[in-house]
Order: sequence, then C-alpha cells, then structure tokens
Amino acid sequence: MMQRRSALCLVALAACLVLATAQEPPQSSTEEAAEPAKPKPKPKAKETECSFKGNAWKNSLTNSEKMWGGAFARLCAQTVLHPLDTMRTRKQVKGGLPTTWKDCTKGLIPQMAGAMPAGALQFMAYESSKSHLNKMLANVTLGGMKPHIVEVCSASLGACAASLVRVPQERVKQPVQADMYVNWLAAIKGNMEKGGFGAFFVGMKATIMRDVPWNALSFLFFNAFKMIYEGLLDTAPNQRDTMVLGAVGGGLAAIIMTPVDVVKTRLMLQVADPKTGELPYASIGHCMAKVAAEEGPGALMKGLVPRMLYLGPLASITMSVYEQVGKAILVRKGPRWCKKDKKKSKK
Repeated sequence: MMQRRSALCLVALAACLVLATAQEPPQSSTEEAAEPAKPKPKPKAKETECSFKGNAWKNSLTNSEKMWGGAFARLCAQTVLHPLDTMRTRKQVKGGLPTTWKDCTKGLIPQMAGAMPAGALQFMAYESSKSHLNKMLANVTLGGMKPHIVEVCSASLGACAASLVRVPQERVKQPVQADMYVNWLAAIKGNMEKGGFGAFFVGMKATIMRDVPWNALSFLFFNAFKMIYEGLLDTAPNQRDTMVLGAVGGGLAAIIMTPVDVVKTRLMLQVADPKTGELPYASIGHCMAKVAAEEGPGALMKGLVPRMLYLGPLASITMSVYEQVGKAILVRKGPRWCKKDKKKSKK
C-alpha cells in the first residue's frame, strides 16, 4: 500500500513539473526578449594616407631640411650644366667668343662654391615666405588667383635672398669664363684691386632684374603645370614628369628674360676705356639701348639657345632633386609622417 502511494506521489509530482515547464518559457529566452538589441558598432573611418599631391607636404619639412634640399639641388643642377652656362656667357660678350671643350670647365670652382649657399638661401626664403603668405591670406581667395600670386611673391623673395651669394659668385665666375682672368683666384684679386669689396656687387640691380622675374616665372609655370597635371590624372607627378614640367617652365621663363640677361652680362664684364676711364654702359637702360642701336635688336637675344638649354634643365633638375630629397626625408620618418607633423603642431 505504501509503495502504491509513493508511486502515485511521484507521478503527480512529475505531472506538476511538466505543466510548469509548459506554461513558463525558459529564463534565458525571457531575458533576451526583455533586453533591447544592442546597436552594431560603426566601422572606423579609414584614415587617409599621407599624400605628396600639391605642395602641403613641404610643410612637414623643417627649415634645415629645406635648406639642405635646396643646397643639394642647386649644386647638382649648376655643376652638371656648367658647360652650357660657359657657352652662354662667351656668346653674350661683345663680339662673341668661340668655345672649345677646354673652355667648358672655366669658372667651375666658383660655380660649385656658390651653388650650395645660394640654393639654401633661396629655398629657405621661398618656402618660409610661401607658408607665411598662405597663413596671412587664409580667408582670401583673390578671385582664384591666390596660389599664383603667392607663388610669384615667394619665388621672388627666394631669388632676392639667393642674390646675396649669386652676384659675388657671378663676378668671380663670369670673368674667368670670358678669358678676362686666368682663374678664380686672379678674378678675386682683380675685383679687390678695382673696387674693393664693393666690386663683387657690381651688376646687382641687373642680376636681381634677371633672376627675380626668371625665378618667379619658372616657379609659377612649374606649379601651374603641376596643378593641371594633378587635376587631370588625380596623382602627384613622378620624377620624370616633374623634370619635364620644370624644364618647360624654366625654358619659357628663359626666353622672356634673355634681353635682361644680355644686359647683366655686359654690365658685369665691361671694362673702362683706358684713355677716358669711362665705362661703356652707364645703366641698365643705357646698356639695353646702346646694344640695340649699335648691334641691332637681335643682339639682345644673343645666347638664347644655350640659355634655354641651360635654364630649362636647371629648373628641371633643381625642382626635381629638391622635391625628391624632401620626399625621401619624409618617407624615412615613416608612413604616418603627416600625422606626426599634426601632433607636433598641436603641442
């Protein structure tokens, strides 16, 4: 009897458990229904890579890095193209001078000695003034001409800075190229005897009148062509294309400024009349008018071909090497060089 009652109790208990489980849903499913669905995490925005398009990447270079880049670029360009510079100078001398292979190395030492400091001053002044002008004109558009105006102004300031070295360099180099002195030491001695330290800056105005517009135009043309290139191809130009753009810009600027270059050469190489002691040219305007009157207007374009062959590649090599050196410096800092630069500026 007891066993029968126990069995009935077990059956009843089992039935109660079955009914309870049938009426109440599982605890886990109830909790899931009560809790709202968690929003999926948004995918992180892909960080933009550091780009060499445009000119903003140059702001990541320090002043010393810009100086070294400019110095090395100018040294490479002027050394490689020195024979063409000698041919140009000898053609522009009154009456002209023939050029042999032996003549092509004349004046090379002062050329190389002045190239690095001139390049360092030029690019430091150029980049620094460009950065300051862009900050000053941050809220100004100037009718869409702001990039070109900034380029002309900063390139002009860079050329003025370089003239502090370029003019004495030319006063030593060009007389040697024109066979007026045996070597650069004799040229230095001759200048000191003629007018002391001030003799090294004869022709300063003509040099500035030549170099400032040429630099302004060549940098303007180069950056304008570069903007068109990047707009069409949506990528920064490679080294070969950079050299082509620089050569075209420098060549066009060389054509425009050839008459001033002829005047500069004549002023620097003029010799006083032994009888009267008077110089043949009194000023830039007098020199230009006298050359055109005595030798014909075509004389003001003397040396055009070697000048184009010199200044086109000069701009090409200088700008290409400068940009390649700058990019190499930034690449060595790591793939996030532009992010590092932003962090430094925030600090």
